[in-house]
Amino acid sequence: MDRMQTAGARRQGTQFRRVSGWFCWAAAAVLCLPGAALTVLRLIRADLGTPWIQLLSLFTASLMLTTAALAAAVLAVCLSSRPSRTVLAAVVAGLLLVQLQMVAPGLVPGDAADRAPQAAGTAGAPASASSRAVTVMALNVGSTGVDSAILLAEARSRQVDILALPELSPPGLEALEKAGIGADFPYRAVDVDWAGVGSAIFSRFPLQASDRVPDSAFYQSRGTVTFPGTAWNINLTAVHVASPRPGHTPAWRQELRQLGGTRQEAASSAPAILLGDFNASYDHREFRELLAAGFTDAAQASGKGMVPTWPAGSRIPPFVTLDHVLVTGGIGIRSFAIVAVPGTDHAGVVAELLLPD
Repeated sequence: MDRMQTAGARRQGTQFRRVSGWFCWAAAAVLCLPGAALTVLRLIRADLGTPWIQLLSLFTASLMLTTAALAAAVLAVCLSSRPSRTVLAAVVAGLLLVQLQMVAPGLVPGDAADRAPQAAGTAGAPASASSRAVTVMALNVGSTGVDSAILLAEARSRQVDILALPELSPPGLEALEKAGIGADFPYRAVDVDWAGVGSAIFSRFPLQASDRVPDSAFYQSRGTVTFPGTAWNINLTAVHVASPRPGHTPAWRQELRQLGGTRQEAASSAPAILLGDFNASYDHREFRELLAAGFTDAAQASGKGMVPTWPAGSRIPPFVTLDHVLVTGGIGIRSFAIVAVPGTDHAGVVAELLLPD
């Protein structure tokens, strides 16, 4: 009787392992498909349109599915080391390695972190006691508007020197005035009207406003700030690139390329800081080309390039990094942080930068 019970238990165990192994194999095969498809999509060099650009925003999030797929594939091999399961585990492991290699620049602090420049257009030298630290912050305030008091309190607590606010509307500007933004930031470059596509740059230091970025769907304010005790003036742009929604992909692509031209301007004049809502992440080829034009992403330089900024404050967890602080050569990066401010679906970005004497 005991032998029969033992044999029955073995059969049940064998059947359980067979079913479990098959289930894990199927789960691994299904879970790795999104990552595989997005990896191929990311490698395509052609200009993509809707909905492929939007789908690429999910690339970083797909790493979690690929990791789960690898765990399921390994478990399937442990339950029964069949050749098909071993091959699947190897394929999923290879896929995960490829994906990690693609996102690695956002995980490992770059050479610009905690570095200050020696001369315009050159790589940074180690930060010294004489380097000037300046804190910048950008936040897409959205059409519904943020709580101005909370926003200014956050800026004060972080000792922000430059505040860029894309998508600022007249009511939003009025609320900021009532909250006392003029006392904290006496200088400004403002492009606001009732079209709801405005923006503004507020500064603690003298700021000379210039014409906003031409031919862009959203107003993108620009100006040149003078920092006392430093060798340079800095060109600023409050970025708000058109979203790549249906029918607007060419404009999105053109505006990102246009921002890349800022680097060529800076090469012969003042260095530049671009900060705000780029409606693009490192997973988009167009954004990588913008960086290749001569910009450093403060988040990537700080090893925080994968920290998402959109959608914030919603039922869906943030999954894509649309908001950035980019700097040209000659500006070092000491730190970077994400800030949650109620009333907008974007997180704010704050960077402490290092300027030369």
